[in-house]
Amino acid sequence: MTAVERTLLYYTFGNHMHWVDMEWLWGYQVLPNSVRDMIHFCNETGAKGNINFEGIGYEKMAVEAPEALEELRQAVRRGQIEVVGASYGQPYGLFHGSESNVRQRVYGVRSVMRVVGVRPRTFWEEEFDFFPQLPQILSGAGFEYASLFFQWTWHTPVIPREETPAVWWEGMDGTRLLAASRNALNLHQWPEDFALLLESDELAAMPSPGIVQWLELMPSPDWMCRSELMLPPLRRLLEDPRFDLRFVTLSEYLDAVREHAVIRHYTLDDVFHGMSLGKNGDLFRRLSRRAEQSALAAESLSAMAGLFGRPYPHWDVYPTWELEEAWRELLSAQHHDNDECEGLCGHVGRFSYERSLSLTGEVIDRSLRLLANRVTGDAGRVVVYNPLGWERPAVVDAPDGSGQVFLPAVPPMGYMTINPGDAHERPATSSVQDDGLRIRLTRGDLSVTVDRTRGLISQISSADFPEGALVAEAPLLQLSMKMDGQPDDFAGARVSVVGVEATPVIRIERKGANGAALLIDVSLAPELDAVDLRFYAENLPRPDGGVNAALRASYRFNLPDVTLIHDHPYGVSEIRAEGTYLRKYPSGEWMTSPQWFEEVENPFTALQLLDFISGDRGVLLLHDGSQAFQRHGDRVDNILTLYDPWDEDYFVDRLDARVRLVPHGPMTHARRWRLAQEFVRPVFVARSDRPAGDLPPVLGSVWCDAPGVAVTAFYRETEEAGAYLENYAGSGMGFPYVLRLVEFNGEETTARVRLPGPVAAAYKTNLMGEVERRLDVTTRSVADATPAEWSELEVTLRPHEIATFYVDLVYGRKIPRNLDEHRHIWATVHRVDDAQE
Repeated sequence: MTAVERTLLYYTFGNHMHWVDMEWLWGYQVLPNSVRDMIHFCNETGAKGNINFEGIGYEKMAVEAPEALEELRQAVRRGQIEVVGASYGQPYGLFHGSESNVRQRVYGVRSVMRVVGVRPRTFWEEEFDFFPQLPQILSGAGFEYASLFFQWTWHTPVIPREETPAVWWEGMDGTRLLAASRNALNLHQWPEDFALLLESDELAAMPSPGIVQWLELMPSPDWMCRSELMLPPLRRLLEDPRFDLRFVTLSEYLDAVREHAVIRHYTLDDVFHGMSLGKNGDLFRRLSRRAEQSALAAESLSAMAGLFGRPYPHWDVYPTWELEEAWRELLSAQHHDNDECEGLCGHVGRFSYERSLSLTGEVIDRSLRLLANRVTGDAGRVVVYNPLGWERPAVVDAPDGSGQVFLPAVPPMGYMTINPGDAHERPATSSVQDDGLRIRLTRGDLSVTVDRTRGLISQISSADFPEGALVAEAPLLQLSMKMDGQPDDFAGARVSVVGVEATPVIRIERKGANGAALLIDVSLAPELDAVDLRFYAENLPRPDGGVNAALRASYRFNLPDVTLIHDHPYGVSEIRAEGTYLRKYPSGEWMTSPQWFEEVENPFTALQLLDFISGDRGVLLLHDGSQAFQRHGDRVDNILTLYDPWDEDYFVDRLDARVRLVPHGPMTHARRWRLAQEFVRPVFVARSDRPAGDLPPVLGSVWCDAPGVAVTAFYRETEEAGAYLENYAGSGMGFPYVLRLVEFNGEETTARVRLPGPVAAAYKTNLMGEVERRLDVTTRSVADATPAEWSELEVTLRPHEIATFYVDLVYGRKIPRNLDEHRHIWATVHRVDDAQE
């Protein structure tokens, strides 16, 4: 009798849990009990698994549950468990800022290495974490493997399904990671799902088949995924005579099926995040953006201040702990449950955003005060600081109260001084024409016209659209929302002109059903030819649940065969937005009520910009946080707010959203991205009434000459950041300077970066600061500049590269105090009795 040949079948699982939300609501035992239930599951079956906690969760375990953490370390050492994911805060990366996504991986890897004692090499998050530049970011943090199986929980993510067990996941720069595919053998955490797979024919249809399963183990009667429920189906699989079951970690499985991997260059047209993006006026996405940008500004300002020697704005040459603590608060607040479960746990996440903003805001304020006091100039002078890595225009109030001044080029990550009485260019003023039917604002070639009767923008004209950027049948500011199943387009309108004479604003009050009111301000941007819109409301009635009932504004322009260009973390690319996807919601209480579905047509995201282009011209839409869009042919709807039934009774009835429309001619991706940053990252202004100080009146701290490259971060860290790294570039520098440069146009380019003073050493590194190569440094003299000596680095960036550099700037080296000279002040001052005798 011939024995039946058994099919080789691999099995691995991920155990997803987190400190954010779960410990907040379920208590201190969530993470230690999840670890122990996972180890029990492995011990009972011989299985190997992958643990997916966030970095802050491991840090909390080190303090709150050191014994359970040691049990986890031992399981990792014996190869029973692999650490996967390892972001600091488990974000929906697509919804958060570019630099935040870098810091999520850097801070997460550092935490795992420090606390667990192993370097994570495999990316696998339970919630949707995908965007085109993510493979490059992961590789830069040392990751080699990945999985693209994201579980349906509160959200309904979609990734293309494959018939092979693995793919080479290729990012937009060409970086590839070996990744487990989304396929028929992926299992969710329910025993019922396991049973259905065992009864199907799908196990035999794939080469080198492997079951890849998500679990969320927590042995609590208040939870539905426990090892006691998952053990029976796995034991049945072990006993199944058809299969030779092999237990592996995810990286072990990927090594075993490497030969079957096919190259896949997924774009955002291929996927759907499955989230209620736009909920509550995107309050949390706006908080995330503000906190990230405040952190970046505080970093660059502090990095520059360290170049000037004592007195420092802070106790030390750089406020490392304050800024890194601000990042930790920000990264943990970006956790997917704060976006997903805002009504359940989001109040705690909001406090983290606010604490991050408080920490960085204090650093900015005291740094600006000292800078203003130290620069050369007259009493009453104003210092204007540009937090961006390129020259940019700005409009600020004149120091003598005589109106506004236009500054065409504030230096990059630097400042300029305005003295009272200085002759400066004044911004061009706008005129108002009102014929009773229409109100028009005009400035040069730019104009915007509002229909008084309907409260709609009927036309925008500019140098690139002399005939008008709008078509007659598609005026702007058309709104729609559903309440109680009935559509509401806010048809009531009242239009007036407010603001000062030089900068008039058209104010539109739109009225809807049930007393709904929305104010819209229309004005001309002060520093460039663009139209600014602001939508705001208080006590907004709650729309019906779901995406399709959302409050939205429609945009269509005089652009035939329009192409859409959008941005995502550290990238800009075309988007087609063609697809219909399912989104699900509870009908009542989130954990126990039946769920219902809606179809969402052609959804897509834009992190900060959406460009409508045709030929060599277009209209660039910039926004301050309303990331959710839907396409309907040439028309695009932007979701301003929606109600998410997952939040139960929670709904934010306040809306404050800003949009800028920039009519333009030919424009590069880098220019689009820079304009988006300028829209939401204004200059900082500080005043000083003190006598002139010792610093030059104008200085830019980082200059880059490549138009397709942006300097996106300039900060410092301490050498402790390189702990556990074998080839850390900052070793011996004390407080190394870190620069991030990003190429946006998709072209290989050579950039020259100029820094003040001598540079003792410079390295190109990965994101962790591990040396890739040492850079040559050239000394340059710059006429009529302070300082006279500058250093130049010449670097080549490949298309779409995110490049990191570590630099030892001599001017920024810490100048220690000689406190021993002042010991006499303290040494005997406590001997009060002796002194009196």
